[in-house]
Amino acid sequence: MSRECGAGPAEPATEVAYDEAVTKARHVVAIALSVGLVASLTGIAGYVSGDLGRLGRSTSVPTATRASLPDGTNQAASSLRTMDEQSARISAAQDLVSARSKAVNTHDKSAWMATVDASGSSFGQRQSVAFDNLMKLPIGQFAYGAVQLAPALAEARVQQLGSTAWVATVPGTYTLAGYDRAPRSFEATYTLVRRTGGWRIADDSDGATPLQMWDLPGLRVLRGRSAIVIGNAPEVRMRDYQEIADTAVRRVTGVWGTDWNAHVVVVTPSTTKEFAGLLSRPADEGLDQVAAITEGEINPDQRAQGDRVVINPKSFTALRAIGRQVVITHELTHVATRSSTIWPVPLWLSEGLADYVGYSGLGLQRARVASELLALVRQGKGPKALPAADDFDPARTKIAPSYAAAWLAVSRLVDIFGQARVVAFYRAISDRPAVDKAVQFDPDGVAVQAFPQSFGVSEAAFVDGWKRYMRTLALTPP
Repeated sequence: MSRECGAGPAEPATEVAYDEAVTKARHVVAIALSVGLVASLTGIAGYVSGDLGRLGRSTSVPTATRASLPDGTNQAASSLRTMDEQSARISAAQDLVSARSKAVNTHDKSAWMATVDASGSSFGQRQSVAFDNLMKLPIGQFAYGAVQLAPALAEARVQQLGSTAWVATVPGTYTLAGYDRAPRSFEATYTLVRRTGGWRIADDSDGATPLQMWDLPGLRVLRGRSAIVIGNAPEVRMRDYQEIADTAVRRVTGVWGTDWNAHVVVVTPSTTKEFAGLLSRPADEGLDQVAAITEGEINPDQRAQGDRVVINPKSFTALRAIGRQVVITHELTHVATRSSTIWPVPLWLSEGLADYVGYSGLGLQRARVASELLALVRQGKGPKALPAADDFDPARTKIAPSYAAAWLAVSRLVDIFGQARVVAFYRAISDRPAVDKAVQFDPDGVAVQAFPQSFGVSEAAFVDGWKRYMRTLALTPP
């Protein structure tokens, strides 16, 4: 779906084209979201999924094109006496974050807090909580990267903190042992002040410092057979989610196979604000409809190595038990496909398969689950084609019918050709298939070309039958 890892060596032109044209859904941080829609008459929670990035989210932290120095000037007009002084500040900050890395890896809270300016301040108290939480996590590796200058402090902040105060941005990486196959990245912006004993970190609010799971107050960690649940939601809920996730892993494996990272991480914040913070998004940008989100870093031509399923406490708890089961199974299907494939597929197939796995075996009537879509079909307003990328964009349209349409498309494929052939089709087109150059960077075009080879009919012929099927289903009493 997407990525936010740093760029590597220069790539051939075809790779650059791939990165720009194909990874619209695999660029920055990949998000698959579930929008909870509780059907009160049936007690069944339906939902749809999409790409949070399509709601306008930018997950990469902006950096200044010209690094501003602490006194508010740019490098060319620096008031620092020499570049050596600037380098000394960077070096001192690097020593501080290196001490923090070592403190985490050696479980030394005193060393961690020694980097903080005032342990009794609000920032200091949050740092104490963060360290305690890090110690609760199965941290395999924790490290900060190279410190960089951040945009200058506002004059009011300089007056408040002192003339030597400045801001640094520092990336970091960590792994959860037994769950992540590669390090996940994070970034922090620290405000540094000079004290008698040297430089100290005074705050992290003078720039973009996305909320991390270890920042959640009252963090607890529950481990199941396959899932680890991390968060500060009520413990009884977390245990319920752990049991659902363990069951969902088996259900997903039963459809997709075993070649995926089935040791999964579920994050359960206690408030909508925390949920939004973990996603680096304002809480008022449509997240009230989101039940759960799968997010993680992914590079072109690589498998996802450390996905998280993040639960929206308000929307998710509004679902009934069967709805929570469907949502988590859906999200873990995304985890499975992302951790074992390297090439994007059409959204109708990605979301349709996740819904198919989520609803499979629950005995739910299709006409009831897809009732909103089928109402449109009865009015002559049903889909004329398989849902395209824009049909999953909540900023453009109502997206629930598109997800239902995708689910019915995959379900109908399974009816006709069998589950194994549908999964094989998904795997075939997500493994950088050999297709005409004209469509090689177009997931929908790739699927169209691969369709006859996989199913013996064209995609157009299938679509005609799928539309007839929906018209028939629309006549079924819900």
